[in-house]
Amino acid sequence: MLISVHIPKCAGTSFRHVLEAVHGGGLWLNYGVIFTREQAAAGLVPAAAACIHGHFFADAFDSLYPGRQLAVWLRHPVERVVSNYHHFLRSPDPRDDCCRQLHERRLSLREFAALDWMRNESARYLGGKPLADFDFVGVAERFAESLSVCRRTFGWHTPVPLPCVNTNPERVTDRYALSPQDFSHLLDLNDADLAGHEEAVARLDESVQQLQEHAA
Repeated sequence: MLISVHIPKCAGTSFRHVLEAVHGGGLWLNYGVIFTREQAAAGLVPAAAACIHGHFFADAFDSLYPGRQLAVWLRHPVERVVSNYHHFLRSPDPRDDCCRQLHERRLSLREFAALDWMRNESARYLGGKPLADFDFVGVAERFAESLSVCRRTFGWHTPVPLPCVNTNPERVTDRYALSPQDFSHLLDLNDADLAGHEEAVARLDESVQQLQEHAA
């Protein structure tokens, strides 16, 4: 069983298309069924599932699948927060508390970023697990390189797409344009996520180097 944690705005929608190509009908998309370990019950997971992907804490399925493999994608925390802000502005979701507050209170970017759930959101989704517990950790800003590492990690031989979906259609640069003051402010609110992202980048650099040495 492969458990793929989709942290919001961290390339999870694009990765879903990859998982669909690899696992087909064995992919179970878990959005809103099981979020925490306490909610996990064997009867909720389809018998044919070989891969679970969706929004849930990384330890949600530990009891059901102790021998599972874990995958997650991380993104620079400032980019993640700003992307989530613009996503909620474009596509309001009344079921989401942060989104409701954004629209009802007409929050600025800084005010939105200060909401408890928006701060260090990636670390929260990791469920207290160190990145060393994950078989694969992708870096959203380096999707193609990460996907190459992913294919080798899990031994995928099936051709997979290189999708780029659920992106902001109004963004014309690789990164959001912020003032230095706003960037620093958002960064200060996400110190744990920054540390995790830096660790993920270092891990990816090492894996890419190994791939290149193997190919040489």
